[in-house]
Amino acid sequence: MNEFSTFLTQGYWWLSLLGGIHCIGLGLYIRYIYRDKSGNHKLLAGLFSLMALYFFTGMLNRDNSPAPIHLLFTLIIPVYFLLMPLLYLYCYRSLHNIRAPISLSKHFYLPILIAIVIFVTSLLSNNLISGADLLQKSIGSGLRDFKIGTALPALLSLQTGFYFILIIQMLRKYRGRSGRVDQESLKDIKFRWLLVLTLAMMCNWLVRTTLVILPFYMGDHISEITQAFTRLILLLTVYLLALYGLQQVTKAAYLRGRLIRQSEQNVSKAKASSQPLNSEELNYLQQLMQEEKKHN
Repeated sequence: MNEFSTFLTQGYWWLSLLGGIHCIGLGLYIRYIYRDKSGNHKLLAGLFSLMALYFFTGMLNRDNSPAPIHLLFTLIIPVYFLLMPLLYLYCYRSLHNIRAPISLSKHFYLPILIAIVIFVTSLLSNNLISGADLLQKSIGSGLRDFKIGTALPALLSLQTGFYFILIIQMLRKYRGRSGRVDQESLKDIKFRWLLVLTLAMMCNWLVRTTLVILPFYMGDHISEITQAFTRLILLLTVYLLALYGLQQVTKAAYLRGRLIRQSEQNVSKAKASSQPLNSEELNYLQQLMQEEKKHN
């Protein structure tokens, strides 16, 4: 039994490390290599960076944590409130083709406020460190020592659900249509990518709510198997999103290239059609002019 527990712990540690490295690598690639003139790639890179943070927290335990584990997880939780505002802003700016520089949005006010409240509460609380049974490596780690902390997972779920509703309503207004010209196909590619990204995040949220958030409030123990399963689902989702995104980028590049070639052909045809006389007609006129000069 001890060997199985050790194997499970090591597997969970390596899964967290693997997921964190892949997410941070994907975030750096999007941020510094795959660039968008509108700057929206920065928002997408921020999404994967937050996923990387979530994976890396699975590597922390009471032995290697630089601070009391429950206090550390409590201070990290407000960062997760940035995830859905980043996703919403990414979808909104992409659909509306906004190219203005990304600034501090009102959607970030709630995460900032929660971070300030948690930080002040952690400084003023006299019960930061206790011998209570803590839920290690979960979103609720150490929160039972805080009256305000018990509301954080529920508040995070409410925020997530609220933004999912906003994003789905926004996507419905820009639903892709097939059978159009290539320019519309480029819009369809953008729409499908945003829809797949949103649904993938929604599925992971439902899995984590069912396996982690609800058991936390019901007082059940959250095992490492449950934690590993939620991270495994998220890691597989990241792989699928990376493959799907690469496919869509390739398809969009092909369509843009074909549009450029068609536009060049249309321009050349327009120039040719604007020429009133062809070469044979011009030669005939030159001959007539030369004959008239001889007669004169």
